[in-house]
Amino acid sequence: MKEVNADYPYYEHPKISDLHQLLKLRRNSPKTAYFWRENGKNQKRSFHDVYQDTTRLAALFNQSFQSKQIAVIGENSYAWLIFSLAIIFSGNTCVALDKDASPEEIKQRLKQCKVKAICYSESYCPEVAALAKDSFGFAELDELVAKGRKAHNDYRCDPDRPAVIFFTSGTTGAGKAVMLSERNLAADIYGASSLFFPHGTAASFLPYHHAFGYNTSALKPLYYGVPTFISSSLKHLTSDFKIAHPAIIFAVPLVVETFYKQIWRQARREHREKRLKIALRISQNAHKLGIDLRPKLFRSIHAEFGGKLQHIICGGAYLDPKYVKWFREIGIEILNGYGITECSPVLSVNRNNFHRDGSIGQICRDVEVHIIDGEIVAKGDIVMLGYYDNPSETAKVLKNGHYFTGDLGYIDEDGFLFITGRKKNLIILSNGENLSPEAIETTLGKDRAIDEIQVYAQSGRIIAEIFPTESYLGDQEYFDDIIYKYNQSQPTNHQIAFAKLRNRPFPRNNSGKIIRKQTED
Repeated sequence: MKEVNADYPYYEHPKISDLHQLLKLRRNSPKTAYFWRENGKNQKRSFHDVYQDTTRLAALFNQSFQSKQIAVIGENSYAWLIFSLAIIFSGNTCVALDKDASPEEIKQRLKQCKVKAICYSESYCPEVAALAKDSFGFAELDELVAKGRKAHNDYRCDPDRPAVIFFTSGTTGAGKAVMLSERNLAADIYGASSLFFPHGTAASFLPYHHAFGYNTSALKPLYYGVPTFISSSLKHLTSDFKIAHPAIIFAVPLVVETFYKQIWRQARREHREKRLKIALRISQNAHKLGIDLRPKLFRSIHAEFGGKLQHIICGGAYLDPKYVKWFREIGIEILNGYGITECSPVLSVNRNNFHRDGSIGQICRDVEVHIIDGEIVAKGDIVMLGYYDNPSETAKVLKNGHYFTGDLGYIDEDGFLFITGRKKNLIILSNGENLSPEAIETTLGKDRAIDEIQVYAQSGRIIAEIFPTESYLGDQEYFDDIIYKYNQSQPTNHQIAFAKLRNRPFPRNNSGKIIRKQTED
């Protein structure tokens, strides 16, 4: 098991200030940029195709729309990407909508952003075509591109105008419409790519209506110059991995946790659980002798990921370090990062050969991060323009070019960023002291019996609400004992009143984040 974990210079890439410069980097390259499976057949488009399809469709849009909001809604697809890029290239603003949102929510967001046209998937969202004066189906892409073939598209767009609107998926309140410019997106691509570089194919399955799925998993590979497999649904991942053979995937913690559980579930189903545990011990002992047996011992697990997976870039929520260590033990490195939609979205990420377990990585290039009264504050070209048509909410978080994230954390002596909690989640004790529920959740969550946990205050008491692992469902005595032992090391006002057990997982938002309960007075 090769150990390389030391600081080293940035990866060098051309600096870009807009997405047109991104596509121009390889506009004449015949190499595959995107490939996918459609109607039982393999499809692919080259870097040259991406540039041509985008600029031709943009020329067509430019004839009918100027500085308008145009929505895109549907499953992940090549069409989704080309429609969105063409909207941006034509000087309009792409409004990224969640295909799984309720009809009422979709209508509300279309009205909120004053959308003039909709680009949609006939497979998932045919009904939205009637919600705007003009609509374009994903299946029409080739026909529309052909119409724009002879049109001239002289790209003169302002890189600081609103290019994309993403809706946040807050865990405690309604989402906001975040306006990102091309400069924002380009700065994030450049800054994050200076910290990480992939060595092989990428697989893109995170939803494109989120900044992480769009800018990180779909556009950054274009910048790297590596082929990207587009997966239309999480349901198809097992088969998609075996087609794509990715070296890198981008995931949120819920997906990583699901992978972990599926591996153990399959081992139990095939009566190989004991064998897997033995293989892990053998691998660990061999590692101490400088021998890497992981490719051989865990070949069948790697095969489920396509056989070539090296890195999982993970962000979007807290990830327990135990998953990082476990996947490393089988030969897959999880590089945890930190992103927020308002910062385009990546602020930090662990590096290929310089990472620290428990951290969310090093700060991206050309980004300033300060800790002000314990809060993580960012400044740089990645910081959003603001919330659409919402200056009051913008003013709460954007001050003199500094974005106040609401997350609490610190930076260590080697430049690694750590999150300790969320400002709005702090429990204010009777003596005025602040207590981070996330710190308690991390400590208690290490117990094998706890699958999910939330800590909050209710009527002046601290409650630990727990969803147990399968073997401990309903075992109140076991969890009372956990709380008793925890309280022994805590001052009286930090102690947990009781454990409240659940018989089902906590509800989650569309990004997979647990929806937090708010402290009650």
